[in-house]
Amino acid sequence: MKPFRFLLASATAASLAAAVPAAGETLKAEGGAAAGLSSLVPQLLSKYAADDHEIRVNVGQTLTRSALKVATGAIDLTSTPAGAFDRMAKGVGPYKQMGESAVEASGNIRSLFSFLGGHFHPLTYADSGVEDWEDVRGKRVFVGPPAGSASAQTMSMIEAMTGMKGGEDYEAIKLAWSAANQAFEDGKFDVFFRSGTIGSAAVDQLGTATKFRILGIPEEVIGTPAWDKYLSTPGYAADLLPAGTYSNQINNDEDLLATAYVMFISVHKDMNERTAYDLTKAMFENLDDAHSVNQGLAPLTLDNAFTSLRAPLHPGAIRYYEEVGVDIPAHLR
Repeated sequence: MKPFRFLLASATAASLAAAVPAAGETLKAEGGAAAGLSSLVPQLLSKYAADDHEIRVNVGQTLTRSALKVATGAIDLTSTPAGAFDRMAKGVGPYKQMGESAVEASGNIRSLFSFLGGHFHPLTYADSGVEDWEDVRGKRVFVGPPAGSASAQTMSMIEAMTGMKGGEDYEAIKLAWSAANQAFEDGKFDVFFRSGTIGSAAVDQLGTATKFRILGIPEEVIGTPAWDKYLSTPGYAADLLPAGTYSNQINNDEDLLATAYVMFISVHKDMNERTAYDLTKAMFENLDDAHSVNQGLAPLTLDNAFTSLRAPLHPGAIRYYEEVGVDIPAHLR
């Protein structure tokens, strides 16, 4: 098996009737930030499966809500944070107010494959005075959107490394992704947890006027009980950010460890079996093209198709994996 470079942790009360697309029907899909893999993967699926299905992808969405749309049949597929599904299945986090309704809705979700969704880049401008994590104390930190899973992960990361809690030891700012970039450029916060793949041009562009620093995970944190607990959370990961990745990064002369997150393509349990089979097959038969489009998709292989995956596989996906001889963990059947 080709693992990720750092191992990660091995609706309404009555759901609406789910659409059951057959071959040739138009599918509705959603993705997250336009520059991220959560939007790119559904877009690639729309390209690779175009001979059999038309997939219309709406990007820039809050993926915790998109997962609910899949669960209730409002859309056909979406990129779903692995951690968000875990919270839905427990009725906690962004689904706390829904309680048992969220738990029930999670039972409608099936998976096709998982993928490394991207990395969190803790950015601070070179002249901000923030040079390490202790300098974050008392500062304004953008942690993610109000209703998304990103904010929960970034705040958990900070607490695991430093013991600091959002709202107590620093100001945790939550904004929509679309507004966050401009707010950082305007000096509205001191630290910007920017999501994106390694080498993202959008990240490097933030340092065009003033160079930025990336706060890496300190070596002394690795292996501590708090850090091990963080990595045991479904969907949470850590990955190497190689030296020299960003030209506008002031500390780009050293390798840094960065947090990463895992996503999966979710569909409704009642999706037509042939449709789910077609989508899964289309992705894995076009991996060479996908890898050439974005280096962040390099970890996506048949060996890594189930990494950090908790949502059961759709029968159509199971059919494809059995055809190509991939062993399927019992908990995903």
